[in-house]
Amino acid sequence: MHLNVKFYNNKQSLLLPPSIEDYLPEGDLARVIDEVVELLDLSVLYEKVPDKGRPSYHPKMLTKILFYGYAVQTRSSRKIHKRLFTDVAFIFLAGMQQPDFRTISDFRKNNLEELTEIFAQIVQICHQLGMVKIGSVSLDSKVFKANASPAKSYTDENLVKEHKRISERIKKFLQKSNQIDEEEDRLYGSDKCGDELPDKISTKEKRLRKLQKAKENLEQALNRLKEQNTNKINITDNDARVQKDKGRKYPGYRGQIVVDEEEQIIITQDITNEQGDTNQLIPMVDKTIDTIKELTDHRETLTDSDDNKPKFLTDCGYNSLANLGKLKSRDTIDPYIPDKIQQAREHGHKTKEEEPFHKNKFIFQPEEKCFLCPAGKKLKFSRFVKERGGEEAAVYKCKCSDCRNCTYFGICTQSKRGRTIRIYEHEHLLKEMRKKLSTLEGKKIYRSRKCTVEPVFGNIAQNLGFREFLLRGTRKVKGEFSLICIAHNLLKITRYAKRKHLSITECYSY
Repeated sequence: MHLNVKFYNNKQSLLLPPSIEDYLPEGDLARVIDEVVELLDLSVLYEKVPDKGRPSYHPKMLTKILFYGYAVQTRSSRKIHKRLFTDVAFIFLAGMQQPDFRTISDFRKNNLEELTEIFAQIVQICHQLGMVKIGSVSLDSKVFKANASPAKSYTDENLVKEHKRISERIKKFLQKSNQIDEEEDRLYGSDKCGDELPDKISTKEKRLRKLQKAKENLEQALNRLKEQNTNKINITDNDARVQKDKGRKYPGYRGQIVVDEEEQIIITQDITNEQGDTNQLIPMVDKTIDTIKELTDHRETLTDSDDNKPKFLTDCGYNSLANLGKLKSRDTIDPYIPDKIQQAREHGHKTKEEEPFHKNKFIFQPEEKCFLCPAGKKLKFSRFVKERGGEEAAVYKCKCSDCRNCTYFGICTQSKRGRTIRIYEHEHLLKEMRKKLSTLEGKKIYRSRKCTVEPVFGNIAQNLGFREFLLRGTRKVKGEFSLICIAHNLLKITRYAKRKHLSITECYSY
């Protein structure tokens, strides 16, 4: 029977075997990763290769398959190992070599700090390709689940109780084991055992080791609880903290990224276990300034003109008076940071500042250096105080008699000592920031943040499938987050090269 089909025989031998690369389309992600890694300085990885013993797998090859794995939602070392036999892209990047999953896992685990340096090199490549302009950058954070069960989170009181409970179980278990040993000695003799005894002994030893391991973990968690001055800790991952994310609570970390507006390239990133973003603003600003200096070599930006300063955009979670004060000394960037009250007002919500006796309604009298309340009473300077965040405030106080005899006593204040207001050292900076963000230009600039940093976290969570860490502990988690940020940037390079019909190697020069 004759079929009108193309010839097919998957067992036919080829006279000239084709290259594996021939099976990958032009512009494929694997090709781009291969080109990019060839451009990287991997000397920090080469230094770790032992001079003696069995030859190691090449760090360049392991770097390529790790990068590709994270870019195609294959983060598990076992899954990467499996695809080295079945996936053309993995086979091509590995050069047909097949390191086992333990080798891949150990390579990742042993080079976590070096990944941060490699991340910076890839950002430099992006800049060289014209993908990073440093005109406007945006900072944001997202909670990622730790590799730990919420049920394993304990307070200090619960940890002590659990430690006591485990210790009692070990004590009772040993007592019971001794009783069983005595009974078996009586049945079989002290120098003989029954046929079933070896299994029993093995089971007892395993249970005892498991209990002792649990006790050790609890002791370590108690020590970490004291060191980190916190009230709750997870015994699976001692560094993870309970994070709030869209109404849910679970142990996790906060990923911080700074994204360039031009092509959504992540130029700076970090991981923290803190439950808020306020304390992360200044460290991330400093990292961004350092990155900009490295990329631009002091030539293109960081000038005295406000028009040429990189614009730095964040949400209200990073705003505080102390942060605004610290940013004043970092005049190499132009910050756009709204506060919660301003954003609530823009969304049509009522705020405390609109109340008739809010301190904003009190008028300063420079000649007398006092404030006048809405009822015309004077509040004179009382003292300076330091707030918890380090912010200094001047306290102004009204006379007790003036307040008690006032028509609005009980509405303005219920304190018999009289109404007081606090004027903070950097309060004027908050007003300046609000004024800047309320202009048409300010609103236009800040609106671009929605198209800069927020889609990046969407890509990481949805397209790359990264919602939970595989590794545990801050050091390891930082390295893994560097890998996922590298994967995001590599995907951006791939799409950019396709769109511009660029060759990575030709465009990049050291």
